[in-house]
Amino acid sequence: MRTREELEIEARRLEQRTRDVSNNPEALIAATGAGAKPLFTFPETSVALTDGSESGRTLRHRTIRHISLVEARAGFEYRLFEEVFVTDLTGAQVQHSEPIEISAGGGALGILSLGFQRMDEDRLWERIEPVIGRIEADGFTESERAEAVADIEQSTAELNLSAAGRIRMRCDAIDLLEGRLEIGDFVARCVARQECYAAVQREVLSYQNTESIKV
Repeated sequence: MRTREELEIEARRLEQRTRDVSNNPEALIAATGAGAKPLFTFPETSVALTDGSESGRTLRHRTIRHISLVEARAGFEYRLFEEVFVTDLTGAQVQHSEPIEISAGGGALGILSLGFQRMDEDRLWERIEPVIGRIEADGFTESERAEAVADIEQSTAELNLSAAGRIRMRCDAIDLLEGRLEIGDFVARCVARQECYAAVQREVLSYQNTESIKV
């Protein structure tokens, strides 16, 4: 989890690196040509998740994310990529996905926020999944539902949620436990409600609204 201030500081650094690259022909080729080096690399995430099969085996997902700089018609564009390595608990590789583009365009703050947001989603999913697995296997009584909600609240304790955000999280937790909400949607909603990301979303929306009324 990052604070809004930390995101803004990192965004300014990314913008400075972009200016440095764009003013240096050799660096520009290295950053945008074949086999280009990433402009920014996120810390790796490594989480243990079940594979969804009847055996319910646990696999470890190691994800590498980076931001690349691409020349576009309007200038330079940031692109977020993810590469995933999946191994079993013995360390044997089960799957590997080549880097895929997750998002393109937007400013430095927006693309950085999205990368860190997806890191937070990985970690929250890992914490939430055992609770959901237990409910799916055994069902729950009214008292056990309250215990499950408390477990989910504890799993989200490190997220920077406002009081209103925690109330909405509890409502979503009940929907999740009762099958009205998918785990991926629950995780994405909770993480996006953190003030550091919500502030970025409000800023982007404000900018889009301003652009839309220009004549």
